[in-house]
Amino acid sequence: MPYRYPSTQAVSLVALLFLGLMASSAMARDFHEVSFETLDGQYASLTDYRGQIVVLNLWAVWCSPCLIEIPHLVALQDSLTEGDATIIGLSIDSGSAAAIQRFWTRRLQIEPNYPLWLGTVEQARDYFNARTYPTTLIIDRQGEIRQTLIGLQTRTDLETAINALR
Repeated sequence: MPYRYPSTQAVSLVALLFLGLMASSAMARDFHEVSFETLDGQYASLTDYRGQIVVLNLWAVWCSPCLIEIPHLVALQDSLTEGDATIIGLSIDSGSAAAIQRFWTRRLQIEPNYPLWLGTVEQARDYFNARTYPTTLIIDRQGEIRQTLIGLQTRTDLETAINALR
C-alpha cells in the first residue's frame, strides 16, 4: 500500500498544537504575585517599586561573572535618584541572609547599597524565565519587563537601558 501524506490541515493542526505547548511552557508565571525574603527577614515584591524603574539583577555567590558585575551595580545605584530608579539584587540559591551578607563584606569587601532578596533557581526560572546568571531585567515604572539582559553588564550598559525608559 503506498504511503499517503497527511493533509495540510492535519499538519497545520499538529504544528499549532506544538507551538501552543511550547509557548505555554516558555511563559513565565506572573512575577507580580511573588514576594521574596529580604536580608533583614522581611518580605518584599516588585509591586512595592511601582512608579520606579527597577534593575532586577539575578545573581549567585557561585557565579564568577556576577562577582565582576556587582561593583558596577553598586556604582550605578550610587548615581541613581531615590524614587526614580533602583537596583534590586535577587540572590539565587546562595544560602541564608547571613551567608549573603558575609559574602558581600568578606569576599566582595563592599556594603550593599541596594536591596538584596533571596530566591531560588525555580523562582528565577518560573517567574523570570532565567536560565543563566547573571540575568538582569529592566522593569518600567508600570512594572513591565522591558529588557532581559543575559550575562555581565557594565554600569554604562545599564545606564543606557534606564535612560531609554525615562
